[in-house]
Amino acid sequence: MKARKTKHSANKFGKPGSKQKAGLPPGSLVHIGKVKTERTTIDVVEFDQHILTKKKDIKLKEALNYLDTPQTSWIKIVGLQDIALIESIGKQFDLDPLLLEDVLNTGQRPKAVVADDFVFLTMKTLGTDADKNIVSDQISFILKKNLLISFHESHLSLFNSLDKRLESANGRFRTQGPDYLFYALIDVVVDHYFSAIEDIATEIDRLEEALFQNINEQILDNIQHIRKELMFMKKAVFPLRESLNAIIKSDSPIIDKQQLKYLNDVHDHILQIYETIENYRELNTGLKDMYLSELSHKMNKVMQVLTIIATIFIPLTFIAGVYGMNFEYMPELSFKYSYPITWGIMLIIAGWMLLMFRKNKWL
Repeated sequence: MKARKTKHSANKFGKPGSKQKAGLPPGSLVHIGKVKTERTTIDVVEFDQHILTKKKDIKLKEALNYLDTPQTSWIKIVGLQDIALIESIGKQFDLDPLLLEDVLNTGQRPKAVVADDFVFLTMKTLGTDADKNIVSDQISFILKKNLLISFHESHLSLFNSLDKRLESANGRFRTQGPDYLFYALIDVVVDHYFSAIEDIATEIDRLEEALFQNINEQILDNIQHIRKELMFMKKAVFPLRESLNAIIKSDSPIIDKQQLKYLNDVHDHILQIYETIENYRELNTGLKDMYLSELSHKMNKVMQVLTIIATIFIPLTFIAGVYGMNFEYMPELSFKYSYPITWGIMLIIAGWMLLMFRKNKWL
């Protein structure tokens, strides 16, 4: 995992385009975030136990034709930059502009709104890129009777497994309503949270091993980067726990009672993920403390060696200083063997001090 620059990490928390909302009245539709698709597309999936119809990249008018059937319909809007299209969808389905505002604001924290005739949920997907950095998309759901509308920032491969399950006429998908599809999509997103956390755990283990091999600034940069990634994951997971709990306890007529046990299971997974994130945050903080401790220990070893060298040279410098005064009446200066004797005394003192240091395990 490569360390990112601070501004790149900060962009996860503050989405580009946020300034455009300043001063606008509530419900003003402005896309906040990066544009991740070339254009906004509409896909429709219609199914029951006997029929499965898929239409890709169709016009809104054609998509509306699938709403007058008894089958379950899933309308998937990919790309949020087409404000006019999103506004038209809102008018066709009588959606509150405040909900559409949350859909278009990709920096919106996960939240749920439960009404008599619909359930709204916006949440974050979490995954990793080629460098094992956390990447995220916002996905929003509007659940109605016989209808599920989902808004995606980009084309997400994590839902490919659901497409295969829809192909099976004997599967639970084809016999259940849109509330089960709603649960299944949430469940897939949450399952990928575990994969993202595993990548973080692997990186923490790698850094822990690196701490005992070679201390360098790159390790500290990576520790700081993981701290920001975990903060972002916490921001995505913690509100989702509250939002999903609000849906479960709402007793909404849109969601069948038998689906609540599945939503409760997802809620339990979110609790587990949240606790894991907190544990890894503590571990990462421990890595930073370990890094500083190891760096301090390394510096102490250097200072110990320098102190020992300086201590050995103190008496040697004293002897050299005494006989370097060059007074006229110093009897040792006229003695024939004064020079080698002085060297001998200095070497004996240095050797004795080295032995004492080793005996006291200072070396």
